Amino acid sequence: MISRTLAAIALLTASSFSYASPELLAPVEVHNIQLNAVETFTIDGDINDSLQLLVNNSLKNKNSDFYVIDEISEDTVNNTLTIVITLYDQHLSLLSEDWSLS
Repeated sequence: MISRTLAAIALLTASSFSYASPELLAPVEVHNIQLNAVETFTIDGDINDSLQLLVNNSLKNKNSDFYVIDEISEDTVNNTLTIVITLYDQHLSLLSEDWSLS
């Protein structure tokens, strides 16, 4: 019984790392880090919806390292909320550089 529980916890932990959502960055940080823009997309929702839930649900199936919320706008006449997000990946040269001391 305990071994099944430990196996389930190990599997859950391993799967959570492989499906990690992108990390939020402030727009200013994009200029300080070498990042590649991957995709820009728009999320439309009800004005009463949670901003965090809309963003988290939209990012579930996205495969990138970071995201930036570029714009948030509300239309009170139509009761809609619009969010513009840009996805970024780390520059490949940063990942492959040799940081060893000579």
